[in-house]
Amino acid sequence: MTPINLGTYLEKFFSEREIRLSELYPGLSINRLKDELKQYARQRKVNVDDLFSLRYIPSNTNPITYFFDSLIKGYPLEYIRGRAHFYKSEFDVSETVLIPRSETEILVETAASFLRDWMKMSDERLKVLDIGTGSGAIIISLLQEMPRPLEAYATDISKDALEVTRRNYFNLRYTIPRESSLRLVHTDRMSDLSEENFHLIVSNPPYIKKREDRDFVHNQVDTYEPHLALYLEDDEYDEWFRTLFKQVLHSLYEEGIFIMEGHEDHLEELANVCSMIGFSSVKVLKDYTNRNRFIFAKK
Repeated sequence: MTPINLGTYLEKFFSEREIRLSELYPGLSINRLKDELKQYARQRKVNVDDLFSLRYIPSNTNPITYFFDSLIKGYPLEYIRGRAHFYKSEFDVSETVLIPRSETEILVETAASFLRDWMKMSDERLKVLDIGTGSGAIIISLLQEMPRPLEAYATDISKDALEVTRRNYFNLRYTIPRESSLRLVHTDRMSDLSEENFHLIVSNPPYIKKREDRDFVHNQVDTYEPHLALYLEDDEYDEWFRTLFKQVLHSLYEEGIFIMEGHEDHLEELANVCSMIGFSSVKVLKDYTNRNRFIFAKK
């Protein structure tokens, strides 16, 4: 193989596989690929000065080769880098947590607006809970957004996911008010928090029916992202959410708010369940594509 520089190799790699790459990574451009590779190289302590003009020879010991090999396999870019951008920060991610999506930023914006309004009416220290926190992107973003300290909790059924949250909280602690706190709880939904009360509860739980919905899930998501955070058994789906909604209602203060991301095909039905359980008002909110995406419920 005649040695060529990395920039030429990258452009050739992209042009020869453009159709396949567009299937695996919708919307991927050569410019984004260059940016991802540069960030990946910097994280692996590779000198990025004149990176694309340097000679590139594929090698099993070369971290750049791992980047290209992972792309061919369809491995998510965020997992390749071990980092994902969400809201206003970069978060550590691994295959133990879902990759945070841009539509979930609507949940953060809606929750932050509610908390700010409550802070205008009261000087009390507000308590917030994130159920199924994964990388911690939602709860940490909320902590960053608040003008006053929060007492925050985050639960997950996965110990590995909570370790990712712990790492992200440590890495981003300088962006959070010093007096704020985050307690991580290893539990299913909020089973071990029945004695606590909250002003706000948020959640991006598993909401895909394993049989009914799985064929519509992007193959890359199904292959690499954690099924524990994606899927629920079809015959357990309704009861799983009924239990969740009862726990949430029990633990919210009066006038407290619950915001949950969910599946567009099932949110209307789940909103009805919320109403029947006893929430005083329940709304379904849209995402950026005008699809049903969130439940907003008030106690």
